[in-house]
Amino acid sequence: MDEALTEWFEREGLLRYRVLGDEQGHVIEEVRAPLIALGPRDEDWVWTPNPDSLHYPWMRLHEMTLDDFNNYLYRWFEEAVTHGMVRCANCGKLLIEADDLPDADTWDAILIEKELVGWLAVHFDCKKQLPKKLKGLHPFELQPHAPPLYDLAHVPMPNWPAETTQSAPTDLEN
Repeated sequence: MDEALTEWFEREGLLRYRVLGDEQGHVIEEVRAPLIALGPRDEDWVWTPNPDSLHYPWMRLHEMTLDDFNNYLYRWFEEAVTHGMVRCANCGKLLIEADDLPDADTWDAILIEKELVGWLAVHFDCKKQLPKKLKGLHPFELQPHAPPLYDLAHVPMPNWPAETTQSAPTDLEN
């Protein structure tokens, strides 16, 4: 896991911890960073990519609030959906991007913060059933893998008020 990203997650209170001990007195401490679900199965979870490594143009990681990071991840999900990499976290249907989708096919990326911290994409119609599907899912039971990486340098300026006050960094290589 990326050290800067881990520090940012710690600052935001998003890390989860587990301590295990055995009868011989051995203690194992584990830390789990937030994950991303690319579908409904346990095998669909990936590590969260650092926006700085993807050339996200509107804000550097160290400048981000949790809202800013959520906005960045929504842009990442949009790119992943465009590449056919994301299925609904509840029903498993492939998510598609189009301006005129019927209500049953529109989707949203959401943050969950319970025992498991992570982001997932789900159809609007599937959101209601999602808590039941996630109940009992713990981050230490999952074996996430590397996420697909996309160059986000092309993403348009966000149009929500909290982000329009930010300007793009002039040096995207740092």
